[in-house]
Amino acid sequence: MKRTNSIILAGFLAGSVPLAASAGGMTEVAPAVTVAAATTAAPATTKAFPAIFGANSAIPAPGGTGYAALTFATPRRGIAGSGADGDLALGYVLGSPVTGLSVTGGLNITSLKDFGEDGSVDISVARMLRAGGNSATFVGASAGNLLAWGSAKSDDESVSAYVSHLMTVNATSGEIPMQFTLGYGNNTTRADDGTGTMGEGFFAGFGLGLTDVLSASVSATETQANIGVALAVPQVPGLGISLGVYDVTDNTDRQQTALTVGFSF
Repeated sequence: MKRTNSIILAGFLAGSVPLAASAGGMTEVAPAVTVAAATTAAPATTKAFPAIFGANSAIPAPGGTGYAALTFATPRRGIAGSGADGDLALGYVLGSPVTGLSVTGGLNITSLKDFGEDGSVDISVARMLRAGGNSATFVGASAGNLLAWGSAKSDDESVSAYVSHLMTVNATSGEIPMQFTLGYGNNTTRADDGTGTMGEGFFAGFGLGLTDVLSASVSATETQANIGVALAVPQVPGLGISLGVYDVTDNTDRQQTALTVGFSF
């Protein structure tokens, strides 16, 4: 295997903590929110890990990483007039996608108003296919809303598979990291008739490291587009913040703004 570019290794070791949006929660059902949490030092020319808001990524955090994330979103489930609420996600990563298989398990509490009454479990796996030069490719799969309780039981279990490609391009300001992801799932596409019904379909995303602490991204399903930014807080290693809008054009009548604060350890 060829030696990978420094930004690829730095971005991977820094980690992208996957925070799965619960099917029963107030956030989007289909995609996952990814908060880039810088946990290792990087060269001065290194840009932030190119996290993608609103789409699953097959690039996991390193094995042995735990995470906790609190999400505040409005309106709940994207339904106008339903008010705001929060979700809490807790998880842990085992294994390495480079030498074997990475497995991430998560517990989701899907409302802070009636804390603990609704929730579910999710699991994802990832494996690196190749790495060389200035790029690396990963594949992953996820299952969500497992062992659901409370109101989350009314939502279907979800499964998806996806491929993510991490690369850099050289610029006068240094190496610019980019991430692309493409996948398909059974519960990823919201109907555009205003009913909010979820169905199967493709999803895709693109993330770009802008500065040493900030990245921006766009993602889409077959019926909606999402935009977001992720900020690493270097003063507090492991702390990351994500802010984004699901369905920016309100094509599905479920537009929603979500703010996530995540901490990896």
